[in-house]
Amino acid sequence: MHNGTTVSHALCRGASALGLTALVLLGEPAPAQATVPAPVRADATVPAPLTTAAGADVPAPTDLTPVCDTTPAPGHAACFALRATDDPSVERLSAAAIPAGLGPQDIQSAYNLPADGGAGQTIAVVDAYDNPNAEADLAVYRSQYGLPPCTTANGCFSKVDQRGGTDYPAPSEMWSGETVLDLDMVSAAAPEAHIILVETDNDSLDNLGTGVDEAVKRGAKYVSNSYGRAGDFASDTANWGSHYDHPGVAVVAASGDNGYGVAFPSTLATVTSVGGTTLAPDTDSPRGWSETAWQRDSYAPGSGCAAYQPKPAFQKDTGCAGRSVADVSAVADNVAVYSSFGSSGTGWLRYGGTSAATPVIAAVYALAGPPRPGTEPGSYPYASGGTGLNDITSGSNGSCTAAYLCTAGTGYDGPTGLGTPNGLAAFRSGPSGTLTGTVTDAATARPVSGATVGDGLDVATTRADGTYTLNLPVGQADGLTVSAFGYTTTEPFAAQITAEARQTRDVTLRAIPRRHVQGTVRDSSGHGWPLYARVTVAGSPEAPVWTDPVTGAYDLSLPEGAAYTLDISAALPGYEPLARDVTVGHKQVRTDASLTADPDEATAVGYRLDTASRTESFEATTAAPAGWSVSNTAGTGDGWQFDDPIQRGNATGGSGAFAVVESDQGPFGPHQDSTLNGPIYDLSKAQSAQLTFKAAWIANLSQQHMTVDASTDGGTTWKNVWAGPKVSGAADHLTVAVPLRQFAGQASLRLHFHFKADWGYFWELDDVDVSTRALVPVPGGLTVGTVRAARSKGVTGAVVTDTADPETTVTTVATPEDPAVTDGLYTLFTGPGRHALRVTAPGYRTVTRVAVVHADGVTRANVRLRADG
Repeated sequence: MHNGTTVSHALCRGASALGLTALVLLGEPAPAQATVPAPVRADATVPAPLTTAAGADVPAPTDLTPVCDTTPAPGHAACFALRATDDPSVERLSAAAIPAGLGPQDIQSAYNLPADGGAGQTIAVVDAYDNPNAEADLAVYRSQYGLPPCTTANGCFSKVDQRGGTDYPAPSEMWSGETVLDLDMVSAAAPEAHIILVETDNDSLDNLGTGVDEAVKRGAKYVSNSYGRAGDFASDTANWGSHYDHPGVAVVAASGDNGYGVAFPSTLATVTSVGGTTLAPDTDSPRGWSETAWQRDSYAPGSGCAAYQPKPAFQKDTGCAGRSVADVSAVADNVAVYSSFGSSGTGWLRYGGTSAATPVIAAVYALAGPPRPGTEPGSYPYASGGTGLNDITSGSNGSCTAAYLCTAGTGYDGPTGLGTPNGLAAFRSGPSGTLTGTVTDAATARPVSGATVGDGLDVATTRADGTYTLNLPVGQADGLTVSAFGYTTTEPFAAQITAEARQTRDVTLRAIPRRHVQGTVRDSSGHGWPLYARVTVAGSPEAPVWTDPVTGAYDLSLPEGAAYTLDISAALPGYEPLARDVTVGHKQVRTDASLTADPDEATAVGYRLDTASRTESFEATTAAPAGWSVSNTAGTGDGWQFDDPIQRGNATGGSGAFAVVESDQGPFGPHQDSTLNGPIYDLSKAQSAQLTFKAAWIANLSQQHMTVDASTDGGTTWKNVWAGPKVSGAADHLTVAVPLRQFAGQASLRLHFHFKADWGYFWELDDVDVSTRALVPVPGGLTVGTVRAARSKGVTGAVVTDTADPETTVTTVATPEDPAVTDGLYTLFTGPGRHALRVTAPGYRTVTRVAVVHADGVTRANVRLRADG
């Protein structure tokens, strides 16, 4: 039970906090969606209310929480909507009342938008899962603010699944908050526009991308995407980029809410990437509003430099060689939303995040009118020269090398892009005409496909027959060029464009001399054998080449006088891909590569996985276990303890004793700043490692911080490897996994668990385990060959078996991407020496072939089959 001081302490903080604490004390899980309010101190300062143009009191949210899972599975996306956790639930308001938060009139006033804009335009919103109350909630929002009805009955609103039908996906209480935010913000900025809500089967990028395609198929010229996957990966464009490449359509994507750092799909040059701002009334400003780069709690708009996306020609900033994020921005804080479904709360709520800004920008495009056919609307604001934009010059989202990518300033910057809308001029196209023609090779007269024609702002790509169609604004089009991979770019030329007229301009290109790039790809994890691998020239239209399956050799030719990146990936499973830079001059270049067998995947043939584990369960002790210690900052309260001082019980999912640091039960001071120091771990023989621990906590972002840090130099320097949740609330029976591969090979790794709180809650810890993984070569080699039938036809699905060990068997596969290797390829690992290989296939006679296998080598053993009978 609590002592008298503790009960009084908890009651001061409110019944909600006490109730959740009691659940943990009884050893029962807290509610899955429970959110613990921030502790309110006696000396706390309540933020002064802001007054909107409409006259509502708008106190800034004191705490935000994501409505979606912030750690989606690989290949999936998270929505970026954030909800204020200090909102009361107000189901309905009187006609005279105004919801807390910025409404349509505020957004229209701040961005100089027409109050009745969007007529004749259709805006699509793409979200995952179903919100069954979407249309009804939209009706409440629009009615509250006097906006015209937008319903299925009057033809303004439609909801479809990702295939365009009405087989809606399963509801999601998380994504439902994103959906109502998107619909309300589109309505706020473009109240007369029609709206299509496309609901995808789930939050995979495959399905969300399909939803974008369906929106465009249904005629939407403006598509809002308030979701993304954090990070920048070379495979993003190849896997999903085509879904967001719709010239003549304003495809708009949120830059994310995690501060400095990029997120897909906003990294694509074919979308308009949207950052975020904090917008507030300002009677001292001629505009009537003040605006800064948004940052609240640990959230801020995403920005940065996309390493794997080429820089679009319309971007001129010099601190990023790739695609810079973002392009433009809009309000991302304190907007009013109505919701009657979902775990994010019901009634009138306040939302934020770049999820709010993105549909606003999509709606502004709709107000400006249809994009010109074949153009990228993301380029329009760059052509405006600042006209029609509010330049945001203050605020930051983090730290970075090129300061403008993380700090707002005059002109372009990462968090806010070129600025926020000031009317429609920066998002409008205008009268246009068409330039057409054919691009051919000067020496062969053959068509050149994939050539780029344009001035950097308006561009077109030639088709397979070399033809192009380029839509350009009326007037003198200067600085037009034609370029293609492997060819010399033309000198700039001009064209006089007349409204609705078509002109023809044929162009020839001269090929750049090519040089051979050759090398060998091998295993680097112990066997050293040659590898069958795919070699791709990153960012180029060149078809990939493949190494020889037996020798590992490759040969490709590239235009001289340039630098390239070769992406190399093994055909065998279990190897990590490699990027290798190469500069091609006037001579042949040799570039060898070695690929590493992945110890985490552990599927590479010829290797055995060795694992080891060291676990501390804190049993039978009231002090730090052997090798462990506790460090408390002088002047702070009790730190880590091992005897369950207030009898909470083990809520980590472990059993018996555990480590715990308490803040909830202490007096008003001193505060906690305590570190639980682990023993020395020897990872010298490890190729990968992982920390796991069981945990329970009640977290409070503003007053409590939990981290795990690592050191390999005896504690002189520490590197953070895990940080506590970004969402305030209760959690128990958790197993946390932290990759430690970056420390593999180190002989003296130290870990410490750091808890720092200013009258926060608690953190329980149990079963701390550090496990290691290493792949050890098994003696043997590879046999590689193709199984063919008459007329050299490859036979797929044939079974190749080592007769001395019938369990050693593989099946032949097709090789459609490699023209040099016939279908029917197999790779078999066996021990060294002579092996009789039996090959069987339906409709063919069984054949036995002898192969002499060399240790750490590759033996070629092709097999020809004869038809049975």
